[in-house]
Amino acid sequence: MDETQFTVVIVGGSVSGLSLANMLEKAGIRFVLLEANDDIAPQVGASIGLQPNGLRILDQLGCADEVLSLVDTPLQDVFVRVSDGSAIAHHKKFHDNVMARHGYPTIFIDRQMLLETLYNNLESKASVLTGQLVESITRLDDSVQVVTSKGDTFRGDILVGADGIYSTVRKEMWRLGNKMSPGYFPLDEWSKVPCYYKCIFGISRPIAALTKGAHYVMNHYYSYLIITGPGERVYWFLLVKLDVPLFGNDIPRYSKSDEDALARQHASDPITPSVTFGQLYEARTSSVLTPLHEYVFEKWHFERVITIGDAAHKFEPLTGHGGNSAIETAATLTNHLFSNKDSDLTRSDVQGIFSNTQNDRFKRVSFLVADAHAQQQNDALETPFLALMARKFVGATRLEMVSVPKRGHLIPFNDELPATPLGSTWLPASLAAICQFALYRFSNKIMLPLEAPQSFAGAPLRQQYLGIGVLDKLLSTLSRSPWSTHLLVSVNCISLPSLFGILYQVLGIGRIAPLYNLATIVTYVTHHSFGTVIGQPVAEEVADALIPSFTLGYILPTVFMFRPLQNKDTWQAFVALWQPFPALVGLLTSGLSRLSHSRRPVGKDDLSTKQTKKRGQPRRNLTPTSLRLVYTVGTTATALGHFWSIYRICKSPGMSFSQVFGGLGGLISTVHASDPQDDILLFFQRDLFLNVTSVLVQSIYRIFHLRALGYITTRETGIASATTVLAQVIIGPAAAHIGLCGWREEVFSRVNRRIRD
Repeated sequence: MDETQFTVVIVGGSVSGLSLANMLEKAGIRFVLLEANDDIAPQVGASIGLQPNGLRILDQLGCADEVLSLVDTPLQDVFVRVSDGSAIAHHKKFHDNVMARHGYPTIFIDRQMLLETLYNNLESKASVLTGQLVESITRLDDSVQVVTSKGDTFRGDILVGADGIYSTVRKEMWRLGNKMSPGYFPLDEWSKVPCYYKCIFGISRPIAALTKGAHYVMNHYYSYLIITGPGERVYWFLLVKLDVPLFGNDIPRYSKSDEDALARQHASDPITPSVTFGQLYEARTSSVLTPLHEYVFEKWHFERVITIGDAAHKFEPLTGHGGNSAIETAATLTNHLFSNKDSDLTRSDVQGIFSNTQNDRFKRVSFLVADAHAQQQNDALETPFLALMARKFVGATRLEMVSVPKRGHLIPFNDELPATPLGSTWLPASLAAICQFALYRFSNKIMLPLEAPQSFAGAPLRQQYLGIGVLDKLLSTLSRSPWSTHLLVSVNCISLPSLFGILYQVLGIGRIAPLYNLATIVTYVTHHSFGTVIGQPVAEEVADALIPSFTLGYILPTVFMFRPLQNKDTWQAFVALWQPFPALVGLLTSGLSRLSHSRRPVGKDDLSTKQTKKRGQPRRNLTPTSLRLVYTVGTTATALGHFWSIYRICKSPGMSFSQVFGGLGGLISTVHASDPQDDILLFFQRDLFLNVTSVLVQSIYRIFHLRALGYITTRETGIASATTVLAQVIIGPAAAHIGLCGWREEVFSRVNRRIRD
């Protein structure tokens, strides 16, 4: 080999080390990998969880399909159990859901299987040397040199330590740094590395009584993770909290007798009602007791030496992010090396590459390490499961010099978005929530109760509608609402502009809208945005049912309600039956869509859908055309209503906009009108004012929320916000809101096209 060629020396044939070797080979960068064991893929009794963020990079390397083929039974069922083994939660179709959302599943295999796959994927296997235990590192002027236990010497332009938590490379790096640049590394950082738990992990033979899937078993001061893997073998972890946290050199190395003693202590623990840990342990083929370090080191590099994987950031195993994060860090390092591939790298250049690598990764791995610790402490799996998982996947890195194979998924990775996510959505969410809460409190002050009518347009109030006591009482109450009676008696062009804000039952939409929008914001935050933004694909039959359902459930009842009838009893019936229109529209949409689906002939589309589901891919029956029609019709219809109302106001003698919509002073006042008819009009004006304000605040929040997630650019955010505000006056609040919802669907469709096509 050309000794002048840029060379990377990798110490450790770990997941991070072999992944880095594959990446460097793809990037055309020479490497030599030194592994202490004589076998590049020893069986040490460990399993590894691979998740979408790690599998996407393995897909770029060309070995994801081989890894996925090792799994003969997808992980479909995830159980959360308590101390007696009974299940308190059961997440079904886990594999299918993760595949649909991210394009890749979550799988568990032997760590040995992954190492073998990574090694076999290399073309330059001669660059992988086993039985080479690195003992010392020497700094040279333009390179770095290592000496192994065999006395062999290897020199490279940079040295990468992928040799685990007890990293020799990190110890030597600290030694060199403390000697040459005192203060560069924190003083005795190893003494700060904590250990809160110890863990027996192992692999057992198949156990017939154990339900296939993943089992998280919660207990006081200890917990279990049990997973069925390839060939029905069982991967298991018993995690036990230490009496007191230990640090650095006080953390012990456990013996086999320590392991046996701990296993006997927990032998009777139920995993399920029919399986105990003792049964798992007796069926083991391999097992190890180890302390669980958890730490992100402050400095990962010095001059031409850098650490990755567990040598830089050590995870607890419960979340399965350790191996995936190691792959990500290797990819980040490769990206920076590749971008400087053709340069004659000086020591300063190398330090810049290493610094950028750590800067790119530090925040993410710190979050994931803390999350793993919190999940172990609190067994946080009772929280929104898939949404929480999405937070941990989408920020993953990838190799920039290798294309990502196309795999359909619903939730984009951050690097697939039009803009870089801003990281936190708390500020816009907090401001919007404060505004909505303030509007609700304000509504209680200005939306004063009205006097209930004693008659309906001079006729007695109807007491019976359907002949069912409870429903008759409800409809009677709704029909005698003050605004129902007075509004319908005084139907004219003054009250008509208020129709776009039809009241919700008794309290009025001015009160309900802030509460509803506040609940929406809370949902966005608690579900960490993804589930509420992406949602589920809208089936074609559902989109097609929206317009007829809205027509039958809302428009026609509204027309009949506002049509004066001589028979006041019949008119009251229309008023009462109009009230539950939100539920009626929903029921009609559900019924019509189900009817349409049942009558659809079985054809190629259905077979394709079934095959797609079988592969775990997301459904493609999104109907942007149908949804676009719904939003277009809604925006157009409400805009025309707005234009007609403005026209009538302008053409009516003695009428002004302040008479119809109210002046600001009157809208925010708590004063009642002296005339009951005027009081009803004032109620509607305030109701409209509160609703429009609440919806406008929510619209602006939704726009900024999209920007925070990276779905739109900063420029689009400004344009959309300004357009939304101006549209309130130009086309009316209802049309502006419907148009914004339609635009959001277009944003989602645009992102979907980016990640699917």
